[in-house]
Amino acid sequence: MKILFVSDSYYPHINGVYYFVCRLGPLLQEKGHEVAVIASSESMYSSQKKIDGLDVYGLPSLPGLIYPDFRMPSRLLLKSRINRIIQSFKPDIIHIQDHFLLGKVVIKVNKDLKIPIIGTNHFIPENFSAFVSGENLKKRFENLLWKDFSRVYNQVNLVTTPTEFGAKLIRPRLKVDVKAISSGISLEKFNPLGDTHEIREKYAIPDKPVLLYVGRLDPEKHIEEILKSVALAVKKIDFCLVVVGKGTSKTALEKLTHQLGITDKVIFTGFVPDEELPYFYKLSRCFMIASIAELLSLVTLQAMASGLPVIAVNAGSLSELVKDKMNGYLYKEGDIAAIVQHIEDIIVRDDLYRKMSEKSLEFVQQHDIYKTLESFENLYQTYRL
Repeated sequence: MKILFVSDSYYPHINGVYYFVCRLGPLLQEKGHEVAVIASSESMYSSQKKIDGLDVYGLPSLPGLIYPDFRMPSRLLLKSRINRIIQSFKPDIIHIQDHFLLGKVVIKVNKDLKIPIIGTNHFIPENFSAFVSGENLKKRFENLLWKDFSRVYNQVNLVTTPTEFGAKLIRPRLKVDVKAISSGISLEKFNPLGDTHEIREKYAIPDKPVLLYVGRLDPEKHIEEILKSVALAVKKIDFCLVVVGKGTSKTALEKLTHQLGITDKVIFTGFVPDEELPYFYKLSRCFMIASIAELLSLVTLQAMASGLPVIAVNAGSLSELVKDKMNGYLYKEGDIAAIVQHIEDIIVRDDLYRKMSEKSLEFVQQHDIYKTLESFENLYQTYRL
């Protein structure tokens, strides 16, 4: 079977879409399928590269305004370029990853070709509206984003999304069927085992309990909530916060850390290579996420697969991953006092840590990437030409 993935954003812009395709695509190829990707190129020129073992057809693009490594496809000759790629590759099924420009044009081109299209939704408006000031303007902007989403995804055969939370969010907006399928995680790569000495030494992480955050440093992630909680918690117990990732809020967060007087308790690593990432989870005692706009949260799954208890805001899909008082704690947005108590409990109480660690390892099994592979392979077989 020939499968064509389509996404506006792709490598080197590292996000949930890229991770989904770069993990699922090679596994499909191992099963004997042929996989290709249409995405924005890394320049104003077309390209064809092997990325993660997949043939990636890059279409001319411009740099994004907020993220320099996020590329926006150029509209010039876009329809004819996409038509040429599809006619050459001859996919049995097309799998679009978003409802932006490339997805729209692929659907237009496909009106005559009539190849089955599955759409996966990784989108939530808050990821974009966090940069908009004023509640009224924000709501209007979000409504426009949803209307555009519905207009595009109502033209595909089936829509998938990583969680039941995401499915409930979009079902009322669509006429086509919606199915919840986890994006999956490699349980071979993320696990509690491994020597963390080199990573501790490289990033100057002290030999004390670590509270970990991994992800983009952007407004909707609410990392300031974590910092304010740490500032109070370190007055009671000794630990450090390690923040892994990059983003638009990094400078502001470093400034807040200084204002709170906890610069000696917080380590900002910046971006870390994929091969190093699992070791940050392995050396940590607890993972925390304060983002209110998560359709799945791969980093939370990575933490669970590494045996970490998770402290998470009770918002979005996080309540599907974190069961309160079982594999971690859920807290109400803004409840700093509760966060401080949760941090203290997990770091101080070994019995609680072990119990929650075991539950994280148990609950994450349903998100095994091989179960995701089987689900999508079955879908492709059902809808293929």
